[in-house]
Amino acid sequence: MLLLKNGNIINVYTGEILKGNIGILKDRILFVDYQDEVNINRLRRYVKTDIKVLDLKGRYVSPTFIDSHIHIESSHVIPSEFEKYALINGVSKVVIDPHEIANVLGVKGIEFMINSCRVLEVYCMVPSCVPATEMETSGAEITVEDVEKLFKNPLYKDRILGLGEVMNYIGVINEDEKIVKKIEIAKRYSKIVDGHAPKLRGLDLNLYIGKGIMSDHECTSQEEVLEKLRLGMKVMVREGTVSKNIHLLKIREEIGDIRNILLVSDDISIRDLREGYLLKILRKATKYVSPIEAIQMVTVNPANYFNFEVGIKPSNYGDLIIFDNLEEFKIDKVIIKGRFLEEYPIFRSKSRGNSEIYKKYIKDSNKLNYTYKSEEDFLIRGIDIDVEENRSARIIVPVKDSLITKEEILEVPRVIEELEGNRLNRIYVVERHKNTGNIGKGLIKLLKRGTLASSYAHDSHNVVVVGNDLRDITLAVNSLKDMGGGFIVVEEGEVVESLKLEVGGIMGYDGEYIYRKILSIEDTIKDYGFFKGDLFLTMSFLTLSVIPDLKITDFGLIKDNKVVDLIV
Repeated sequence: MLLLKNGNIINVYTGEILKGNIGILKDRILFVDYQDEVNINRLRRYVKTDIKVLDLKGRYVSPTFIDSHIHIESSHVIPSEFEKYALINGVSKVVIDPHEIANVLGVKGIEFMINSCRVLEVYCMVPSCVPATEMETSGAEITVEDVEKLFKNPLYKDRILGLGEVMNYIGVINEDEKIVKKIEIAKRYSKIVDGHAPKLRGLDLNLYIGKGIMSDHECTSQEEVLEKLRLGMKVMVREGTVSKNIHLLKIREEIGDIRNILLVSDDISIRDLREGYLLKILRKATKYVSPIEAIQMVTVNPANYFNFEVGIKPSNYGDLIIFDNLEEFKIDKVIIKGRFLEEYPIFRSKSRGNSEIYKKYIKDSNKLNYTYKSEEDFLIRGIDIDVEENRSARIIVPVKDSLITKEEILEVPRVIEELEGNRLNRIYVVERHKNTGNIGKGLIKLLKRGTLASSYAHDSHNVVVVGNDLRDITLAVNSLKDMGGGFIVVEEGEVVESLKLEVGGIMGYDGEYIYRKILSIEDTIKDYGFFKGDLFLTMSFLTLSVIPDLKITDFGLIKDNKVVDLIV
């Protein structure tokens, strides 16, 4: 038995910090003693086992954390590597939406994500929109029948919680048969339905919620947060590596109840994962809410949504974090199911996890199925050939710390001038699943120099490449094919950096290697961009066509859920 004495216990049920003692027998909490009644001799007679006493000397004890909405794939490490970093940073449960790997590998990809971890509790929302739209080419489709089979599968009865973020909100409002059927199946099996509805307000929002949508993580303003909370939605305030919305917690000044607010990461780089994960988000949150309220947003609030048993009470699992302080959320120790984290074999081994899982679900998953490209393939009609000097072109303008982009219109002669001066870039999306030959072509303001190419690009994970020099663009795309997926940096005719991602072209096996390699790549390209930030993660969202205003897929430019012309 483990006895934690003299702790400051964070009670997430009442929002208090109380002095007390905690007894853990095997993997569960035996008692929580707020009256200081513990008598060691009497306790020994009762438990009939050795008692290990740890005097906390006033350190704080919290339940471990829940990330209620995360795409593990965005960290570029497989789940059995992801879990090590999550656990070290106090996260013991994650609710994943594996639509990234599902777009590449389908149902097998989903099952791989569910089954890979050994200590971290992984719960799954079945991706609702694979492909995300009909305006791109994906590697797989998750059908209505697939959704029902996963819900019915007895192996996943307690692991699959519901239907993942319903990005096709226009389809929901207009009663698109496929998406409405998926929602109806989720309701039939008493499952949760997560939403995804940026800027959706008013009557359309009511219609969306009325179909069964229960949460949203895409709010961009306090007015939007307040409207969604008032209509009964769970609002997930996201603070990821690219999209940062923690300022929305300022809504606390206007409301008297925070039970329906959850803190999530959504998409997080290996760097942010390794260097704090939810701890970094909690530190930022305390600018707007108390430390206890911030902890409630990653413990009891999501637990109430997902029907988890969370909190420091008798019979719950002994999943605890011991903090030195709550100002910096500095962790002293993490306890999972009554054992200190360092006691688990995954922290004493360099094993990549269960090799049988890999063989079963992801064998031969890293192929980029397109033919080698030439410079001619990347010529843009109206700019490079058949120049239309009297017309204009659409330009994608990324917004720092946001998934949203803006659209700018420039006259063609000015576009040519800006391209020649490296003040404007070319952007292409090369279809890589079915060898259709599709190449979406566009223009963007992102890089001052160099060429970047990646096979990690939301949601279908075709190859996205940004640069100016057609020779370098061609080299990047062809080198990425040779590598089987990952990241490529090209400059002046040479590959200067690369990272191979073996699993579906979006994840790799060795977390520490990927972390070090990402740092090296970041250092190499730190001056490439017009603004500071994770350029590869920023690029990955340029293909996310369900987010406004102007995006790009292998079909071309997408605006307002329609394919639009580059030259206007």
